[in-house]
Amino acid sequence: MTAAVRARRVAFALALLALLTGCASAAPAAPTLDDAVAERRAAIEAAERERFDAFVASSSARIAELGVPVPQFQGVVAREVWPDAVAACIDQTDPRIRADRVDDRLTVSYFGMVGELYDRSRWAIESCTAQFGVAEPGAAASPGPIELAWRFDDARTRVLPCLRGADLAAPSLPSEGAFVAAEAAGSPWNPYALLQGDPAGLQRALTLCPPSSRLIAEREAAP
Repeated sequence: MTAAVRARRVAFALALLALLTGCASAAPAAPTLDDAVAERRAAIEAAERERFDAFVASSSARIAELGVPVPQFQGVVAREVWPDAVAACIDQTDPRIRADRVDDRLTVSYFGMVGELYDRSRWAIESCTAQFGVAEPGAAASPGPIELAWRFDDARTRVLPCLRGADLAAPSLPSEGAFVAAEAAGSPWNPYALLQGDPAGLQRALTLCPPSSRLIAEREAAP
């Protein structure tokens, strides 16, 4: 084998190694808890945006006729913020309307307004109410693909090792396909299934090795 041939083979091997290393480094990272929560929040916002668009489609002509400002979707806010946000919008849209927050509720009053003035006030309230979606923790109808991938990985890397480390009975993890199919069928795989007849053990497991759903709920509720 000549020196030139050896050099070409070495160069080819190095190029192949670089290509394989590049492919390996480009592999997607496992989804995180934050990724799963972001997917839920995006689903909630999409649903609230769809609700707002339906309101505009059905009401824009009447709103324009009454001279109410065209509503703009303001995004999703926390439940505790929603009354104040809507009250501020109403005050800006029609200061004649009395909008107050009472505990966690919004109360409005437009006493004495009749005819078209009454209609304008009512539509101003409807418009402001529609502009703000509410971010209710747990409002996502069902886990999306990112959340399902994270739940599977969380069960594999955290929940099951935690149960075994605490000497608590732990079932075998199904394949990812079976895990996702069980969720889609409405009967999610249960890492605590073998502890159903042991209330004390189950309570210990839930305390030491909380379910993925609890982690999501806590992160969703965080500011």
